[in-house]
Amino acid sequence: MAHDTENASKTLELSATEHSRNVATNLSVTARKLRFSTSRRSQLFKAVGLRPRPMQQVISKVMLASTVLLLVIPNIASIVYFTCIVSDQYQSEARFTVRSSTPSLGKNQLTQVTGLPPAQIVQNTLIVTNFIDSKDMVAALQSKVDFEKIYGNDSIDPIARLQKGASSEKMYDYWDGMVSVKVDANSGIVTVKVRAFTAADAQNVLREVVAASEVVVNDVNNRIWRDVIATAQTNMDNAKEQLQKARDQLLAARNQTGVLSVEGSSTVLTTLISSVQKEGIDLQQKYDALLGTVSADAPQMRVLKREIDSKKKQLDQLNSQIAGQNKSAQNLADVSLDMSQRELEQSLAEQQFATSMKTLEQVKFVSKQQLLYLDAFLNPSLPDEAEYPRRALWIGVILAGTLAAWGAAFGILSSIRSRLA
Repeated sequence: MAHDTENASKTLELSATEHSRNVATNLSVTARKLRFSTSRRSQLFKAVGLRPRPMQQVISKVMLASTVLLLVIPNIASIVYFTCIVSDQYQSEARFTVRSSTPSLGKNQLTQVTGLPPAQIVQNTLIVTNFIDSKDMVAALQSKVDFEKIYGNDSIDPIARLQKGASSEKMYDYWDGMVSVKVDANSGIVTVKVRAFTAADAQNVLREVVAASEVVVNDVNNRIWRDVIATAQTNMDNAKEQLQKARDQLLAARNQTGVLSVEGSSTVLTTLISSVQKEGIDLQQKYDALLGTVSADAPQMRVLKREIDSKKKQLDQLNSQIAGQNKSAQNLADVSLDMSQRELEQSLAEQQFATSMKTLEQVKFVSKQQLLYLDAFLNPSLPDEAEYPRRALWIGVILAGTLAAWGAAFGILSSIRSRLA
């Protein structure tokens, strides 16, 4: 009996030992599976004999799709496009300034006659630069070159070319991307760069841009001179009217007074006064000589007395015509004052008219010269090689952008999956 009990105890110990060995073996196998399995959670679940949750499976698929869509496809597409499809773009450059030239007028005279201060030159420069990057420039180019053929040719890659039948707004947007204008604030030099898909097209388009800009400057120049000439003509017409009015008033005053010239009338009156005075003196001397021998009441003495009184009255009348206190009739002094005023007004009107006439003639002469002009000191260049697109730069930018987008998406999805675990 004791022997049987001992055998049973040994059998139990062997069974426990064998069970422990089996468990250790199974754990070792499982550990090896876990150690050599991949990092994917689905493999981990498979290794331990479990199945992942459906949402975790969805997230894993989304992570794989995001890697393909955000990282793989965009970079492969950018490499293929920038190495095999993209069209070369050539850039032509020109430089010019807007200058003023007034060889016949000084600087101060220019400001007085035309009202064109230096700030106006800066404003005209900005007018030209804004015109280059505008719809009007696109319209001007369309009348000079085949704009749609140059930028909408089928040989150009689809992304860079101008779409056929594009509206004016889309054409302007496209042109805005193909031209660049920069103004140096210190020197006033304008730098214009134009891109096209051949070197010759870039040079030809930029040449037409400079020509159209010069037309704009000439239009500004013509408008300035039209305004100046119109102002000078108006001033001359006003001076002419004032002169005619002064002449009419002087003529009316002469007709009213009967005096053509104050100096001439004064000379005549002075001569008459001298003659009357001499005659009166002679009569008075004769009267005094006869008074000693002849009675004052004698007929001849009364005749002499009447003649003397007549001469005195005549002399008083002549003196009153020159200057006197009698206001019933206008004397020569009053006429002289009025005539002098009228003649002064006529003289000033004549001077004003002469000055206006001279200014108008001078402005017309200077207007035949170019007040503003575009000085293109660097003509449109013919590029030797394509400067755009910068392939390596764009490939790197796209790679960096896709990496950033993919990293953000992958991080968000990983965080969501960890929370669901």
